[in-house]
Amino acid sequence: MYGRKEVMKVKKDVMILTGAGQIGMAIARRMGYGKKIVIGDKKLENAQKIAEIMNNAGFDAEAVEMDLSSRESIRNLIARAMEYGDISMLVNAAGVSPSQATAEELLQLDILQLENIRDTLHAYQMAKRCNEKRVMAEAVKWGKRNARINSISPGIIVTPLAVDELNGPRGDFYKNMFANCPAGRPGTADEVANAAELLMSDKGAFITGADFLIDGGATASYFYGPLKPEK
Repeated sequence: MYGRKEVMKVKKDVMILTGAGQIGMAIARRMGYGKKIVIGDKKLENAQKIAEIMNNAGFDAEAVEMDLSSRESIRNLIARAMEYGDISMLVNAAGVSPSQATAEELLQLDILQLENIRDTLHAYQMAKRCNEKRVMAEAVKWGKRNARINSISPGIIVTPLAVDELNGPRGDFYKNMFANCPAGRPGTADEVANAAELLMSDKGAFITGADFLIDGGATASYFYGPLKPEK
């Protein structure tokens, strides 16, 4: 028809964000400009909330319901993302705190054995350690495809999840942790995003298979400072 213009879908680089939380959003805001951001979360309303905030700030974000424990759900998320273009970045920010999951629930990940678990905090710590090793192994595999994989291990970062921890059964433990670490305070999601920006940009081109500990020196204090356990 004369004068009719064909509407074509413009292909973009795509960022996938799994886990619609404050840290993931901070990283997406830092690195997702000019990209299509596909946000997946087990609770669609969480993903929609983050997508709305980002869209109102000028980003191009879309919410998708997905379950990170389901391969089929992950593949569906990837297929949805690829409708918009090539996937150039993945931010996996999904997770739970020790107070939000029982040891039995964590065991559903098939990486932990019940007889070796003392409590939910121990299960959480073991899962984190397993993740570090998996990142190293996957970095070797994906390096053949010119991709880099790194992980960030945050300490106490002020988010709704952290608030649950601070008000939970280990609240005093965590408050003592950041009060007696070198930084003397909890961190912010934007401070985690600072490290993510380095890792995901060209400035981090020689960094892969690494884990970045961002905890205000709390771990160091456990070995060499006032948080060191008494013998």
